[in-house]
Amino acid sequence: DSGSLVIDTITAGGKMDAPVVQRVFWCTLEGLVAIALQLGGGLSALQGAAVSTGIPFTIVVLIMCYCLWLALKSEHAKL
Repeated sequence: DSGSLVIDTITAGGKMDAPVVQRVFWCTLEGLVAIALQLGGGLSALQGAAVSTGIPFTIVVLIMCYCLWLALKSEHAKL
């Protein structure tokens, strides 16, 4: 899973060749969280968790878009 690979790379300090045990740990943990959400509240709980974890990321992306717009505007003014 790409999500597990990203989490593994981040926790390994950017190294792509992290120990296999660490990669398996993150895959297992993600699977257990998904199972717990399914058993605890069904599909609506899983969807709610996905939305609630995605909202902060959306805010970060919007800030990045605004900063990119400012940088492009500044570069255009220099031309």
